[in-house]
Amino acid sequence: MNIVNVKPALLLCGFLSATCFGATPCSSLTALEGLVGVWESRSGDQLFRERWTQVSEDTFEGQGEAYTENAPQSSESLRLLSMSNQVFYLAKVNHNPLPVAFVLSSCAANTFVFENSGHDFPKQITYRLTGDAQLSVHVSDGKDKGFTLDFIRAGNH
Repeated sequence: MNIVNVKPALLLCGFLSATCFGATPCSSLTALEGLVGVWESRSGDQLFRERWTQVSEDTFEGQGEAYTENAPQSSESLRLLSMSNQVFYLAKVNHNPLPVAFVLSSCAANTFVFENSGHDFPKQITYRLTGDAQLSVHVSDGKDKGFTLDFIRAGNH
């Protein structure tokens, strides 16, 4: 093998090791595995439930539901996808004809920030895992408008 063929091979190995073995938590779903399970939040007569299932190493499927006095009020289909070294959060709600995509822009200390600055509301969704059994979800415009749901893990995960 001559020196000309070695350089491209070394460059390829360096690139593959940087992208495959040195992946940051923001480029895969590994850091988000703590979300898998069923989460519940109660506020007065309202119950909010979020359920996450790991379908593959690149896909989590979720369902968000809101109930008032045990009667369903709303639901949304959720999905976390790892593609092209990025993580995306997709939310499909009844009032939007297509899913809305958010990109994982920050992840540190069990806090995951998803953003879509072009969406009307929300523009930012922040998931914060605190321990094995607590989850806080803050939905906002990235500034002053928003709300927070504090969940606890429901049952076994």
